[in-house]
This record gives sequence, C-alpha cells and structure tokens, in this order.
Amino acid sequence: MTKRALRELASGLHVAEAKQGFYGLELGARMSVLETSEGLLVCSPIATEPEAVTRLGTPRWVLAPNLFHHLYAGPWIDAGLEGWCAAGLPKKRPDLKARVVEPGMQPFGSEIEVLPLTCFSFSNEVVVLHRPSRTLVVTDLCFNLPSSAPLYTRLAMRAMGGYPGVRSTLLERFGMQRAIARRELGTIASWDFDRLVLAHGEVVERGGKDAFVRAFDWLLRDTVPQLPAG
Repeated sequence: MTKRALRELASGLHVAEAKQGFYGLELGARMSVLETSEGLLVCSPIATEPEAVTRLGTPRWVLAPNLFHHLYAGPWIDAGLEGWCAAGLPKKRPDLKARVVEPGMQPFGSEIEVLPLTCFSFSNEVVVLHRPSRTLVVTDLCFNLPSSAPLYTRLAMRAMGGYPGVRSTLLERFGMQRAIARRELGTIASWDFDRLVLAHGEVVERGGKDAFVRAFDWLLRDTVPQLPAG
C-alpha cells in the first residue's frame, strides 16, 4: 500500500482518493477522515498506510460502511483502531475483527451521527454525519460521477439511472423496502448538512442536502418539502 495524500475539505474533514474498478467500471473511491474531540474516524478506507493520517491526530475508529467497501479495513484494525462495520459483513468477512453498527448506536461520539440503513439489504450501508463540518458521508447510496469519467462508465451508469449528477440507481429503486426507506432517508434529509461527500464521484461542497433529496425524489417527494427544479 502507498501513502496517499489527504486533502482538507473543511476544518476537521479530510479525504483521499484512489482509482477503483467495479465489474469493469472505473468509479474511483474516496476515503474520509473525520476529526472529533475523541479521535479520528476513518470511513471507507482505501489502499493507503494507516500512518498517512497520524499527522492529523490519533486514529481511533475505522468503519467499513457497507458490504462492498471493506477490502482495506484490515490493516487499520491491525494497527490498533476499533473496527466497525455494516450488518452482514462479519458473515462475509469473518477474518475482520469489527463490530456491527446496530440501529440506535452512536459509537463515534456526539460529533458524529450514524444511521445504519435497514431498507436495502444489498449493501446495508451506514450513513455518517459529521456535525462540526455539516457534512454527510455516503458510500454507494448515490453517485456523482463527473463528465470526465470514462465513456463506458458514464454510459453504463446512465443506463442504471446513476448519471449525470447526484443520482441513486435502479438498484435502489427496485431493491429498497420503500416504507422503511422513506423513514430512514427522511431522517437523513432532516439532518443539518450542506456538504455531501460520496465515495464515487465529485464532492458537493454546497447544496448537498438539496442534491441528496433530489436523488431520492422518487421516494421522498411525499415526505419532505418539494424543492425547486434545477
């Protein structure tokens, strides 16, 4: 693994990016490092050395936030961080010494809110809110692929409903338990955030809540106030 450069998006919020393919699609991947008064949370780690974040403070927790973003969590746990993960991952990765984030848990202190989604068993994603920077961190819940993404990736994601702009895909439309999803995603839409950090695609620095709600308009239009077109 390599020491990938972290870049600061806001006070207490840092990210690092790497190339990452999935079933032949180049989607990229983004790791988030969130500062709290109790230590650092490393969310959705990429292939980088744990020492890459020690200049920011003491790494305390690492989160494998869904059933797909777990490949690089092991070295962080081996380095002494508390391992946390999405429901179902211990069965998939019995070698990973991580505790499941259960509904109602807030294992990362008062500055970070988490919501483990139970509405979409395909990924069982844990969504993270970093209160100090007003940032929502999602993994595969939605995408924001740029126009510079490879043509094949853009075409495939467009066919799946995940391009252009901040979009969920057909997997969510057909795979979510909608009654539960309305409640859970409605809770997220009620949180105080403006920035949206995604594992795949461009960060939304401003208007992240509006972008998130629009990505799930097909689900939330009857549960949250309508947003203007645009």
